[in-house]
Amino acid sequence: MPRLTSYNVYLRTVLALGCLVGFFFTAWGSRALAGDNTANPAATYTTTTEGSTPTHRSEIDSWYGQVFIYVGGSFPAGTQLAYFQYLFDLPNGGNNIGYITPLLFERTPGEAYTVYTVAGIGRGFEVKLDSAAQTIPFDVIEGTKVSTNGNFTFGFINAIVNSGGTPLLTSPGAVDYDAPGDGGEGVGGAGTTNDWAASDSKSPTPVVALGTTFGAPGASTDYIFLAPPFRTYSALATGVAP
Repeated sequence: MPRLTSYNVYLRTVLALGCLVGFFFTAWGSRALAGDNTANPAATYTTTTEGSTPTHRSEIDSWYGQVFIYVGGSFPAGTQLAYFQYLFDLPNGGNNIGYITPLLFERTPGEAYTVYTVAGIGRGFEVKLDSAAQTIPFDVIEGTKVSTNGNFTFGFINAIVNSGGTPLLTSPGAVDYDAPGDGGEGVGGAGTTNDWAASDSKSPTPVVALGTTFGAPGASTDYIFLAPPFRTYSALATGVAP
């Protein structure tokens, strides 16, 4: 199972240099982050970050294996997710470790409800308590790696899952949150919010296979969200697009 030790050291080093994003893009290269650029080596890439600031918040989830989706904004078409950053600085009943698997969702607006469909499953990690924000790569192991239109967002499940989306290990929450959610803009700036939806999935723990759907109560989906108000989780995702 992947562990975060190297990534914690990696992140602190990058933060000390004041160039987290630049380091990722320099170290991995534009071809690694945004696909093979052989056809157009002179292309310019733009970074995009969505979500909420990884800062200390007052609560941590007690349910195992829940899914959380950022509903306050979306990525531009063509964005490939590069990394997921979060803050986990609150123990939950003495539990000092947890599991996080990043997920990519496609949002389909409807007349009455918006449906969020799993479009990409990331590589999962065991994570530990830390007073500083931590970073894990957003490596998609199944499904699409790129937001093919402007309706893609991200989320995560507190579990390690296989490529079929079945949880292998689950944990309570490993990301701080506020409820109700914070006002103001999300990290994406104008037109975004700090709104996150939490799945009503205490039992059974959801299977996040490609095509699995989530939506508000009343929606015809595989899983539904807890009733409003929205929450705010201390997590964001960053990607690049030409």
